[in-house]
Amino acid sequence: MDSLTQIVLGAAVGEVVLGRKIGNRAQLAGAIAGTIPDLDILATMYYDDTLSEIVIHRSYSHALFCHLLAAFPFAWISWLLNKKKAPYMGWYWLWFFALTTHALLDACTTYGTQLFLPFSNYLVGFNNISVIDPLYTLPFMAFLIGCLFLGRDDPKRIKWAWRGIVISSSYMLLTFGVKWHINNTFRNALKEQSIAYERMSTSPTFFNNALWAGMAYNDSTLIVGEYSVLQKDKWIDFVQYKRNLHLENEFRSRELDALKWFSQGLYFLEKRDSQTLRVYIVKWGRANYEKTRPEEAFIFYHEIKKTKAGFTLDAIRPKFTKEDFNKAFGQLWRRIWEK
Repeated sequence: MDSLTQIVLGAAVGEVVLGRKIGNRAQLAGAIAGTIPDLDILATMYYDDTLSEIVIHRSYSHALFCHLLAAFPFAWISWLLNKKKAPYMGWYWLWFFALTTHALLDACTTYGTQLFLPFSNYLVGFNNISVIDPLYTLPFMAFLIGCLFLGRDDPKRIKWAWRGIVISSSYMLLTFGVKWHINNTFRNALKEQSIAYERMSTSPTFFNNALWAGMAYNDSTLIVGEYSVLQKDKWIDFVQYKRNLHLENEFRSRELDALKWFSQGLYFLEKRDSQTLRVYIVKWGRANYEKTRPEEAFIFYHEIKKTKAGFTLDAIRPKFTKEDFNKAFGQLWRRIWEK
């Protein structure tokens, strides 16, 4: 999830664990703890290459076993800095739960989180909520801010904190229910249109939980479509792309292996020239619902290039202007309500 949401969740953990003992400092400590896992971005900046970015982000800093160990030194430092006003184990549980809930919340999004390192690099992604969802974050944040204006001994303080947690958690459970409905809708649509597939996946589109992308594939074809829970017509317009998996033999490399692992099977290939392979990872669906050409529909993709030294990997990302953002949000809003 986005940084603001992780700060709010971490602050809520701090509040319920140590709020009565140290007041607002508990929220501050929880907010810091809830931010720390995403500092793995500093490691990707240090290595400064696309392959490291894919492998490192949401890896050891998001692993549950690492949180179990890392909470000990962080708790000890916090215990000393706060002059032992709260018990050491209270600090331990604050750090452990703030770190762990960060990772579990990330696992609800689509990117993929390596929760089980160092034992497994399996990418956990429940794909039930967008990386930014105001309906999850804003009510949660409002209750936490309210707590800051109450004394630490005020009984309303802990009640407000728990209300924020209950409301946000209830919304999260609702997104799982929506996903169940969406999965059934996409399966029925694929069946009605006689589209054969081996695996199907669904993901909410950016900033909402109403419009969803559905992706399915077999050995030869990848199928993509969108469906909004608010649309009256149940018909889904699917777009199909040739996967071109035979190109893997020509560009076999650790770069391609990393992209395939990250895609969790949801990818297709396109050869641009004799030296360049485009890899489209589509587990988020199409970025532009009105386009079908790969480079227009999936504006984020990767290129593997042959060189004398081996292979290089580049991430292709468009540079957005304010006008581009406004256009994208306008298109998103229309697609949520239309059809």
